[in-house]
Amino acid sequence: MLSSLSLYISPTATTSVLHSAMANSTPALASQFARSFRPSASFSHTTRPLLYTHSGGGVLARGTRHLTLKHIPPINRSRQFSTARVNYLSTTVPSAFSSTSSPKWRPPSEQCLEERPVLIVGAGNLGRRIALVWASASRPVTIYDEDPAALLEATEYITDNLGEYCTSHGTHPGHVCTTTDMRVATTTGRLEGISQPDEAKECELNSGAKGPWMVIECLPESLELKISLLSQLEHSLPCNCILASNSASLMTSEMAPHLHHPERLLNTHYFIPPRNLMVELMSSSKTHDEIFPFLAEQMRRVGLSPMIVPAGIQSQGFIFNRIWAACKRETLAVLAEGVAKPAEVDMLFRDFFHAEKGPCERMDEIGLDTVARVEGHYLEQRPKLDSARQLGWLTKNYVHQGKLGEKSGGGGLFSREEREAMKRKHSEKRHAAVEETTGA
Repeated sequence: MLSSLSLYISPTATTSVLHSAMANSTPALASQFARSFRPSASFSHTTRPLLYTHSGGGVLARGTRHLTLKHIPPINRSRQFSTARVNYLSTTVPSAFSSTSSPKWRPPSEQCLEERPVLIVGAGNLGRRIALVWASASRPVTIYDEDPAALLEATEYITDNLGEYCTSHGTHPGHVCTTTDMRVATTTGRLEGISQPDEAKECELNSGAKGPWMVIECLPESLELKISLLSQLEHSLPCNCILASNSASLMTSEMAPHLHHPERLLNTHYFIPPRNLMVELMSSSKTHDEIFPFLAEQMRRVGLSPMIVPAGIQSQGFIFNRIWAACKRETLAVLAEGVAKPAEVDMLFRDFFHAEKGPCERMDEIGLDTVARVEGHYLEQRPKLDSARQLGWLTKNYVHQGKLGEKSGGGGLFSREEREAMKRKHSEKRHAAVEETTGA
């Protein structure tokens, strides 16, 4: 039986209103959703309803000022993705889905793009940001993560930022769904775990139905983990679904030999959207040529700026990350040798390049564990880089101590207080620049 709650929320309402209004709802539903679905004044500017779905427990339909919370019985999650290993998710694959053959890739129709979602696997710092950009042009998006807490944090981020982002770009938000069940994420429309037709129909509709037209994996920089996930995903996805890896250093040509369909696999390297909108695209060495112009056009439609590595070229680190890696490597060497402190390095960098941020602040934003994993992979592939000493220093003094930068909420190369002070300073400078330009 559905447990349903509808309430009117003013744009200035707080989370406490949700707690009060959900007093008659199920306790589990109230505790699960109250802390994450926060009313946001930014949505008072939107002209289309925004739908959030969490198929592991409920559906949240968000309009301009109206919110509805419905409970859907959880689907069996006994077979789902794990960071330790990936279990096979479905033993039966209909003929409409992937097979062992390699048919010619055909782009999805305009109607399919409106109905079928982009699937983001991984609700971390980058996954939620990529989801926001794809959802900003009326596109349906599904976010999968096995960790409910990560999904709640991603939902909070999107709730707080999507409406404002759409308003600033003159677009409308699409449906954003979250799930901890990989079967729902990959084969929506075949929901064996839901027995009631009405509930299945509602969950299917809100999840985009028909399966995704593109999957973007946003997992940690582990080749084994990415191969394991992608090799399982391709069996559960529509045969024309694009498989995109958001790796910062791992080439999909390293993953391609382990897949049955490397012709629909490619690298799509995002930076930190929506602030950075460039995306680097590179072939798996087997990728269908037709995918590149099609995907580049879709990216431009949602405000991204694609840059394609020429066919036949495999570049470890793609384009910018090769340049950025050299900067990070020497910055870490300077810090490890005690030549300068992070604040001094960034001060020199900002002054010389007239940049807003220096390399140390950037590394704190990315996450020092990610920086270490990427550099470790570069070192494996190119031992002559001779960066083992600075990598060891970073791992011992920061990663192993949980000092990862922004993602850990605590210390990194800068303390939490130092980062907050820098953010205020950046904001003041941007505001001053706008005022100066306006008055000129």
